[in-house]
Amino acid sequence: MVEVVQFLFPSFVACLSVLAILGYLGIHVIEREIIFIDIALAQIAATGSTLAFVLFRQKYPEGQDFLARIFAIGFTIVAAAFFSYIAKKVSQISQETVIGVSYAISAAATLFLLAVAAGGDVHMEEMFTGSILWAQWPAIFICMIVYALVGIFHFVFRKQFIRLSTGYSNADKQGMNVMWWDFLFYASMGLVITYTVEMAGVLLTFAFLIIPATFSAMFFQNWSYRLVVAWVLGLLVSIAGLAFSYWFDFSCGPSMVAIMGVVLIAAASVKRIFAT
Repeated sequence: MVEVVQFLFPSFVACLSVLAILGYLGIHVIEREIIFIDIALAQIAATGSTLAFVLFRQKYPEGQDFLARIFAIGFTIVAAAFFSYIAKKVSQISQETVIGVSYAISAAATLFLLAVAAGGDVHMEEMFTGSILWAQWPAIFICMIVYALVGIFHFVFRKQFIRLSTGYSNADKQGMNVMWWDFLFYASMGLVITYTVEMAGVLLTFAFLIIPATFSAMFFQNWSYRLVVAWVLGLLVSIAGLAFSYWFDFSCGPSMVAIMGVVLIAAASVKRIFAT
């Protein structure tokens, strides 16, 4: 039993660090009603890293990870500028529509790049499901530093970000530079997602952002309560998912997503029963 705990402990810490930041960002996403922004940014980051994989896998094998991260961050920053501009300047098309189209285009671009790359199928599987079960301490510490910096940034400017998420139109009318703060929100979120996708994959990143926040929003309006509930749910799911993955030799990411999905459906059913 001790050996099992020692083996799973790095993965557990990685899950908690991801949960800490995505649980908070997820509340903003739910409030803004831009549910697919996470998977869109994750896919865009994946497109950037895949392009680096295709371009530099032969010439610079030792620097591949660094180059992939630089490309991914660059792609997400461009996407952040684009989304913030569209939200401010284009009213004929909903933000969710733009996000969905962006995801489709970036997914198609990624598939094309992988089709021309040797070993692309392996790269695609790792990118989608992640390898958080095999997370190593150096990568975990780097992610924790990035998450902490983004968390501090959001804490310092929490009033601006909450104001924007709860009332974009009112903030714009009252003279707030909504496009600038929108860009900062998307850029910081893109930075988090870039590092998270490398460690956890697109699937688990999306699930950690959306499902705990959705679960908490079903029962609470207060942001503090929702954040605590999201963190508690993520903690329990992380423990259950890692244990299930270890004992049944199943992929860790899909295990956690499946458990979170079951919990969310059960909670929605119970709430509906008591509501009637």
